[in-house]
Amino acid sequence: MTTTKQTMWELLETPNKGCAEVACLIEWSMNWDIKKGTPYHIFLDLIGYSAENYGETLFKGNPGLILGYLEIDYLADALKEYATNPQAVSDYIDLVSEADANE
Repeated sequence: MTTTKQTMWELLETPNKGCAEVACLIEWSMNWDIKKGTPYHIFLDLIGYSAENYGETLFKGNPGLILGYLEIDYLADALKEYATNPQAVSDYIDLVSEADANE
C-alpha cells in the first residue's frame, strides 16, 4: 500500500489538528514578498524553527515594517497554537515545507 503525500495546498486547506492558525498565517504570508520577509518567517524565527532547521534566522529586517495589526493577530494565534502543542506545530511545518519543496 502506498501513501499519497498531500500537496502544500491540501495541507493548508485541511491542516492537522491544532495547526489551523499556523495554516492561516502561512496562507496570509503568501501575500508578502518572500525576499523582504514574511510574517511566517518571523514566526519561524520566534519559535526557533529557522535556526534549528536552516542554521539562521529568515527575517533580516525590522518586523515593525511589515507587521500591521492583522499580521500581529495572525502571528499571536499561531504562537498560541505552538505554545499549546509545539511538536504538532513543528511536525506540520515540516510537512508544509516538504510539500512546498516538492511542488
